Amino acid sequence: MKNVNQSLKTYLFIIFAMLALIMPEHMFRCFVGPGVFTEEYVTTASYFFSIGWVAFFVVLCGFVLPRTIGKIVFLVITICFSVFSLAECVYYKIFEQFFWLKSIGMAGEGAEYFGYAAKLIEPWMMFILVATVMFMLAALLTWQAPKLNKKYRALLLAVTVVILLVTHGCMQPELHGDAADEWDVWRKPRIVYKNFNDVNKSLEISGIYQFSYLNLYTSLFPQGHNLSKDDRYMADEYFTLKGEPAKNRYSGLLKGKNVIAVMMESIDTWMIDQETTPTLHKMMKNGISFTNYNAPFFGIGFTFSSEFAFNTGFFTPVTASSASNFSKNTFPYSLARLFKEAGYETNSFHFNSPEFYNRGIMHKSFGYEKYHAAAEFGIVGVEAELDSNLIKNDDLYQKMTEKTPFFNFFITYSAHLPYQGESEKLDIAKEYRPDLINEEEDVEKNNAKILAADTDEFFRILLERLETDGLLDDTVIVAYTDHFAYGVSSEEKLKKWKGDTRSYCVPAFIYSPSLKAKKVAKPMMTIDWAPTIVNLFDLSKEARYLGTDVLDSKAEGLVYFETGAWLDENMHYIPTEKTDDNEDLIYIQKQTQRVKKNIQINDMVVLGDYYKNK
Repeated sequence: MKNVNQSLKTYLFIIFAMLALIMPEHMFRCFVGPGVFTEEYVTTASYFFSIGWVAFFVVLCGFVLPRTIGKIVFLVITICFSVFSLAECVYYKIFEQFFWLKSIGMAGEGAEYFGYAAKLIEPWMMFILVATVMFMLAALLTWQAPKLNKKYRALLLAVTVVILLVTHGCMQPELHGDAADEWDVWRKPRIVYKNFNDVNKSLEISGIYQFSYLNLYTSLFPQGHNLSKDDRYMADEYFTLKGEPAKNRYSGLLKGKNVIAVMMESIDTWMIDQETTPTLHKMMKNGISFTNYNAPFFGIGFTFSSEFAFNTGFFTPVTASSASNFSKNTFPYSLARLFKEAGYETNSFHFNSPEFYNRGIMHKSFGYEKYHAAAEFGIVGVEAELDSNLIKNDDLYQKMTEKTPFFNFFITYSAHLPYQGESEKLDIAKEYRPDLINEEEDVEKNNAKILAADTDEFFRILLERLETDGLLDDTVIVAYTDHFAYGVSSEEKLKKWKGDTRSYCVPAFIYSPSLKAKKVAKPMMTIDWAPTIVNLFDLSKEARYLGTDVLDSKAEGLVYFETGAWLDENMHYIPTEKTDDNEDLIYIQKQTQRVKKNIQINDMVVLGDYYKNK
């Protein structure tokens, strides 16, 4: 009994340490629930991964490293993964997907919204965090330095490494054979694990620890950044087969007119009405309104992802660390560059600094003369966060319109979250529009609409100034929303306010006094803007994109997402739904293959800088 008691005292810390380290995985498992995959081995493998990593960390910290260093390393690992697991759960509640490790590098850009995110932490998450801290402290207080020789220490470490390697190997498709049909590889857990490009499914299969290891490895040793001869041939063949864009009745309709493209931050469908946003309502009613416009999310950063796609005609690759890292790429067919070649003055405007999202450099790469921040015109502090203040500024407006023809890209900001709690921007917006304060309406909804009203005021003042200067008849407003209003605290609220509309479906329109009112119900996505605008303004016939000119009545509308889901004029396909018995299985296979090919070509063009040597 004396020996047993001594052993317990010596090794008790192991039990507490393992419990502390398994808690982050437990939090994630509780949040995910059954998950997407029904195969039993998926859950088994993920637990083997996590148990293997927990054993590895305990052996490393408790038996291999010196006592003090081991305790410090254990403390850091436990805290980091606890925070990481909590952040993943909260992030999913906002965006309906988890995030890659590379997104952490951009966390500082959203630091001011941590308060909003903190409100999404549920009590059971806090309970698990508290349990983790208790187990962690118990482990540190009972920590011993077992007297084992180097041989046994090395053996223990080797055994845990072998467990990890065997588990990893068992998940490899090579051991079981690849999928017979590639169209639905998303349903093959081992293929998903091998490809490691679907963050939600990859995390479910791997668990917190193995996911972090694979994510770190693929970030440090990225694959596919250089185009092989076969890749280049495939891309050449794709664009050759696609051929020169077809002419239609909208070809050259707006040639030579000035353009102000506006990416509207967080302006959602339920914010548009005659009372709150009368100018937007009027322009959508009297212009070309795209009622089925969708803003898919690819890569990292919702806003800049949409910004990149609009300007280049390509999505940010899912495997990329950020769209802002492609400043050295060649973009011969970016909209700003094409307008510049046509003799336009090209500039971009936003309230934030040039360093944010690396915009100062990225917009140069897109072909803009310069990215102009609000501070350049003396607009600073919270005042700069309200769109109406920017367009009232004479110097900024003068810069936009001093030379014609012009192509300006303007990014609004007023409607950005938060929609509840303390916000100086919201307080000022309420001062501007006290008539919109409605205490009987849901607080978040009312606040969001008041913020949207300021973006509407931006458009009202812009149209007024253009008309006063005699520029309105020769100017076209192209406006689209970057993403749905994800700042709303619950998915249930958002669904209720949007009605039957999908969350990614957001406002988009083209307005000019010379245009006839038209509603386009064809499915449209962000990369469709480039070919549509190129045709309207009769720009380069050499331009090649993945998207479609949605004003071409013969062109098929297609929207797809990084998850493999897609939407066309016939159906909305979500790959997490069972399709074995679907009577449209052949059609689904064909469209899914098409989407897969488009995403593959997209990544070749952007990651491989396809146009560099063209």
